Amino acid sequence: MVNQQDPRVLRTRQLIREAFRELLQSKGFDSITINDIAQKATINRATFYAHYLDKYALLEEITEQAFREMIPEEVMDALEFTDEICDQLILLTHRYLIDFHQKCRMDSKSMATIVDEKIKEMLKQTIVSILLKRDNFYREDRYHAEIISAMTGSAIYGAALHWLTVGKMDQTDSLLNIVRPYVMNGLELYRN
Repeated sequence: MVNQQDPRVLRTRQLIREAFRELLQSKGFDSITINDIAQKATINRATFYAHYLDKYALLEEITEQAFREMIPEEVMDALEFTDEICDQLILLTHRYLIDFHQKCRMDSKSMATIVDEKIKEMLKQTIVSILLKRDNFYREDRYHAEIISAMTGSAIYGAALHWLTVGKMDQTDSLLNIVRPYVMNGLELYRN
């Protein structure tokens, strides 16, 4: 087993991630091979496999890491799901999608599916952690909180993706004015 805290391991993983990101800018995801990544990272294939199962696992890690770094502390420390927290989640999801689409060629359904699912899961985890911190209703039933969080995260993600797809990237005030009431009213229905 590889010691994940070893500086050499951390450096190798960083090289792999950087190589993969560079390849995503120039090649389609489906055409990137492990050999391509290994060559670009100046490692051999066996070293790649010592760190990642495949390019799909690498994509998941990169997606999660980039999204997690964008989540403000205010959201992570929130004790309740307020309008402001909702706005921050909508805007960061929107920003992430814009950045991702500008940096990567999104010409692969498998890549899009992985990114979609990972971001929705991270939104769900973030929202459920907020709901479980304070709200007695949700604390009593974690399963219920997870369902509500999954629906809320999917609504935020779907709206942000649609907004990007229809080319309204710079009209975030309108996005917030449409999505926030929908999300907040939905959460209020389940609290009552």
